[in-house]
Amino acid sequence: MVVAGKKIMKAKKAYTAATVIRDIQRERPEKALKSLEKLMKSSPENPVLWNLKGVALGMTGEHEKSLACYEKVLENDPAPAVYWNNKGLALQNLGRFSEAEQMYLEALEREPDSLEARYNLANTLQSLERFEEALEHYKKILNDRPDHILTMLNMGNAMAAFCRFDEAISVYQEILEICPEYPDAAYNIGHTYEEQGKTDDAAVWYTKTLEIDPEYHHAKEQLELLKKGNQDLFR
Repeated sequence: MVVAGKKIMKAKKAYTAATVIRDIQRERPEKALKSLEKLMKSSPENPVLWNLKGVALGMTGEHEKSLACYEKVLENDPAPAVYWNNKGLALQNLGRFSEAEQMYLEALEREPDSLEARYNLANTLQSLERFEEALEHYKKILNDRPDHILTMLNMGNAMAAFCRFDEAISVYQEILEICPEYPDAAYNIGHTYEEQGKTDDAAVWYTKTLEIDPEYHHAKEQLELLKKGNQDLFR
């Protein structure tokens, strides 16, 4: 009977843990945190549970608490790359980009093929305005995943920030070839044209953005500003 009871308890914990993961995947972090509270009473040092708690807290915007969870995780198990990556993401969300960079490098040292860690590192380097370094990492990702839309989008953003406008527009257009209904790419083409003072081209692409997504706020806003600044363009 004791053995049977232990098996039942173990099965219940496994079910609860699976529920936590499912709630996180379905973007229900509050429910996940409630389940984690129960699980952690019997396993207070379990790094897997602390990691899940960090993920759930990050989803609710509580990045300081999320960071504390990852620090607890790494005290108990510093081996997995994902834990270093997640700590980096918490630091990145807090605007502590130089520290985040070091965490992603630690993750890549443990798992050189981690797409997530390299992608996050590239975004962090871009936030630090180290655009050339960011571009190198985006290119490495695209060598393995040539259709990774978010990498392409952020690579275009880095190029635009570095005033490589034609290259940025080419990247955004490539995204639209892969995914014609992707409004961010269309919007970014418009914004890149506007940065160059090409307001007629910008207006065309802001309009295309709204054709894809009529509720795209920034496109509406920028198009309205262009109308106010250049009435002849819209006659």
